[in-house]
Amino acid sequence: MSPAADRPAILNGTPVCAGKAWPRWPQWNESEREGLGRVLESGAWSVGGGREAMAWAAELAAFQGARHGIPLTNGTQTLEAALFACGVGEGDEVIVPAFTFVATATAALAVNATPVLVDVDPASLCIDVEAAEAAVTDRTRAIIAVHLAGVAADLDALADLCRRRDLVLIEDCAHAPGTRWRARGVGGFGSFGSFSFEAHKLITAGEGGALITDDEDLRARAWSYADCGRVGREHPYHHATYGSNLRMTEWQGAVLRAQLERYPEQLRTRQESAKLLDAELSGIAGITPQAEDPRMDIRAVYSYVLHFDAAEFAGLSRDAFEEALRAEGLEVGIPYPSLNSLELFRAAKFAPRLRTGAPRVDYGQLRLPGAEGAAATTVWLTHRMLLAEPDRVLDIVRAISRVQANAEAIRRRTRGLAGLATRVLGAAGRVRS
Repeated sequence: MSPAADRPAILNGTPVCAGKAWPRWPQWNESEREGLGRVLESGAWSVGGGREAMAWAAELAAFQGARHGIPLTNGTQTLEAALFACGVGEGDEVIVPAFTFVATATAALAVNATPVLVDVDPASLCIDVEAAEAAVTDRTRAIIAVHLAGVAADLDALADLCRRRDLVLIEDCAHAPGTRWRARGVGGFGSFGSFSFEAHKLITAGEGGALITDDEDLRARAWSYADCGRVGREHPYHHATYGSNLRMTEWQGAVLRAQLERYPEQLRTRQESAKLLDAELSGIAGITPQAEDPRMDIRAVYSYVLHFDAAEFAGLSRDAFEEALRAEGLEVGIPYPSLNSLELFRAAKFAPRLRTGAPRVDYGQLRLPGAEGAAATTVWLTHRMLLAEPDRVLDIVRAISRVQANAEAIRRRTRGLAGLATRVLGAAGRVRS
């Protein structure tokens, strides 16, 4: 056992972060209050009569380097609207990476298309472009590329693939506002870039979403879908095409405008913290940060993601490692599962679809080692910790080092607790019987 002063918190030591608080999230100040007051006093609380949401979308588009922005309800329905606007529908296939939030795939189901799950690069955790090309069939209409945790997918290779195979490219940028690839903002390399402003995102109004695009026709189609199928300024009850109501409120627009004002400074701070961690963690065996392509000029760090090698931690499981870090006061998120492991897909638990002769996908038979491995071995550290002062950020390194130095003792403890739980449950079962 290490001296008491260096005993990890999970073994009854003093936590590395004892008495210290991480920066709050979400963050706000008088700018949000003023924006909400403007909306309140204006009496125009919907996007149709106000200006905040549309102004916000235009400001986001400009920030990313695109021509048009569309303010929508959330980052799930943005993908749905993008697919619909691109003409993706019944019988079509949409290629998506298996290591992502489920909405990337269910957006395809929402427009009656089939999501085709492909593997991810085990280092970057973004879509494996070779796997995507191998999955292309004569039914494939689109690829949704996810910039996971703010790390950009290989946009050069994806753009080339979509051009050669005549496919639509949609970028899921929910984690990546501000990420730049070859000095261009992500979201502008395909037909659409999709963004989310849910409570945990880097820019947030609790909920909300946006699309960006350079194509005016696509912008009009996506907005028509989001505005109940209306077209242009025709009669308000003239619905020229199918649509839904995906419009953002003015309240969200006002909050998001204020959030975007302070975001460039937050973006810089998180980047600096990530670089500091990259350098300091390089000396810890078994810990490897998520890989970044050198063509990515700026990364929006949605989560600081680590690859964890249990062999370098005395066989300590990933889950036990996370538990030990939480005991030290770190904020540890929950990794995505590989989508092929979800009951939703394994048991095809979605509404009946017409399919028009499309082959049924047996998701339960898929083997996707990159995505499955990432689900089992990555550790996600929350982005608000990266807004702290540099010495506070280094508490992350201190905590990981402490856990590694005591990994064998922690492993024995967690194994002992698991055995105790098994014995207690067994005894309880005997009593009930």
